[in-house]
Parts: sequence; C-alpha cells; structure tokens
Amino acid sequence: MKRNLIAMYFSPTRTGRTIALKIASVLSERWKIRISELDLTRPEARAKTYAFASEDVVIFAYPVYAGRVPQVLDGVLDQIRGNGALAVPVCLYGNRAYEDALLEAGKRLEANGFSVIAAGAFIGEHSLSVKLAAGRPDESDLRIASDFAERIAQKLESGDFSTPVVKGNIPYRERMPAGESIRPVTTVACTGCGLCAKVCPMGIIAPGDPKTVGEGCLYCCACVKNCPVQAKRFENPRILALREKLESSFMDRKEPELFV
Repeated sequence: MKRNLIAMYFSPTRTGRTIALKIASVLSERWKIRISELDLTRPEARAKTYAFASEDVVIFAYPVYAGRVPQVLDGVLDQIRGNGALAVPVCLYGNRAYEDALLEAGKRLEANGFSVIAAGAFIGEHSLSVKLAAGRPDESDLRIASDFAERIAQKLESGDFSTPVVKGNIPYRERMPAGESIRPVTTVACTGCGLCAKVCPMGIIAPGDPKTVGEGCLYCCACVKNCPVQAKRFENPRILALREKLESSFMDRKEPELFV
C-alpha cells in the first residue's frame, strides 16, 4: 500500500520537531517516500482545519504542559479529521513527568478518526531551564527514536495495526488554573532583530517593538531560548520559584518510554 508520511508538530523550542523528524526520516528512508511537515507552532497554522486519509501516517509531536496536552492545541484537535489515517503521538517533557499527556493525545486522535498504532514519551530540555534535561533530545534520545521508528515500520509491515496500551489516567489530570498574567521582560541588550516575535507561538510579541508583549504567554520560552543576545528572560517570582523547585527535584536523567 502506498503511504504518505506527515510530521506534524507544535514545537516552540523545537525539541518535538527534532524527534518527529528523526522518526519520520527513518520511515522515509525505509519506505522511500518523502516527508511532509505540518508545523502547528504559529497561530495562523492552528487556525486552519486539517483532514487526512487512510494512506497517511502522521507523527504528531507536542510538549507536555503540567501533565496534559497543551490547551492551545484544543482547537486543532477538536477540528482535525483522521479518516482512517495512522497516528503516532509523541510527547516531549522536561524530565519531570508526562502523566496523562500521551494517553490524552491518543484518545483525542482516535475520537477524530485516527488509528493510533504507537506512542512515545521523550525528554526535551525544560522550557524554563537550561539545566533540566540540558541539551536533550541528545544522541542517545535520537538513537532511541530511530529504533522506535524501525519498530513502527516492522509492526505495520507485518499487518499489525493494533493500538498499544499507553500510560495515563482517565479522567485526566486537572488543568492548572489560570494565574496572573506573566510575560518575559526584555533587557537593554535587545537589538530589535525581531526573532522573538517570529518564534512566539501565540503571536503576542510586536515585530517592530520586541519589548512589547501582549496577553496570553504560555511560558514556552521560545523567545528566551532563541534570542541571539539573551535579551529575553522571566523575572517573575512565581516562575523563578518553579524553576528552582524543578531543578532541585528532577535532575536525575529519565529515559524515553515507547509503546508499540
């Protein structure tokens, strides 16, 4: 059967994109087909509706926010149509825990017409820290992603389209209540290059004035981690306390968990 291969991701700091493309590249080489990328990171991409077909294999990567699928993806996941496509949800978490995020994505995809044939939880450098899971996904993670892709291919080629049992709980963990509006600050080091505005997944940084940040920040730190002169940072006590807690409690290396 002819297949189409799609790497679909919401990936503000690009860790999810890295894993999705690694998995897709192995499948692409094995099946001799090209990869189509569907980047949901920017708001204009999430405003569209998407429909797939039975010959499609979709690798769907996304970060874990407090044990859940990011709420900003609700619109996409409510509207997307699988039409019998095969899906592999892949979550990226910052070395704390992925809790219900992988199960939730799989169930929501299934409800919209996808067949989930594998799932994986990988680790990426935490959005709020440069110490927690620093530099991940690393070479070891990429090797595991490659092996994961080979297992997916072998499963499909054997005619097995079963859905694996994935860790998580129903009902899902309660979402974090909305707190105070917290935004990154911009230091005098800013050169006005506008890169932060380009990478902001909420589109709330003014391209012509990067110091101006609107409501709706996700604390994804895409602006912080991508700034070439390190002019963006969070100074809010709540964020600083959370970072300290994470770095004091979750530094032991965790490994990817795969479900095939």
